[in-house]
Amino acid sequence: MRIPRQLAGFAVIALLGLASPALAADDAASFIAQTGDAVLSLARDRNLSDEQLKERLRTITAQDFDSPGIAQFVLGRHWRSASDAEREQFVKAFEEYMVQVYATRFRQFSGAVLKVVGQRQDGQSAVVSTEIEQASGQPPAKVIWQVAKQPNGFKITDVSIEGISQAVTYRQEFSSVIEQHGGQVSALTQELLQKARD
Repeated sequence: MRIPRQLAGFAVIALLGLASPALAADDAASFIAQTGDAVLSLARDRNLSDEQLKERLRTITAQDFDSPGIAQFVLGRHWRSASDAEREQFVKAFEEYMVQVYATRFRQFSGAVLKVVGQRQDGQSAVVSTEIEQASGQPPAKVIWQVAKQPNGFKITDVSIEGISQAVTYRQEFSSVIEQHGGQVSALTQELLQKARD
């Protein structure tokens, strides 16, 4: 099931928009709240060029997301058959693809507000529930974050928008692409890199 384009746009503020400042968050909810404030400031900064915005998003991705873990999940069984070099290349291509996708939609959500509405433990992870309110007055989008505490701080491992997991969605889409290319992960990597350049 694909996420509607407009709904996916709400995740721009969420999915690749969390930049944790120097302050350390005490729990997952604080992490999401603090970083939400940081990204909204980024969204409002009209002085950033497109390339500067992408560079900030690259930094955010490396800092706040468990990109290797997400990449392994979205490749599924294909991760096991990929070589170490193919895995590394895929992780980099996946990050660049996400940066490109969200950079193109980022600025239109500068007036949105992210509110934390709940938190619960889920094994070794925490689930943080938020709502993203638009300046246009449309109903808020419900966004749920899967957050893991790692040695180097909190990391986001998945985001669900209106009940739709982004990681699962990518996994389904990417598996289809790989199967169309005879099970070659390298083919998906090249396709993501091409889309990142478009």
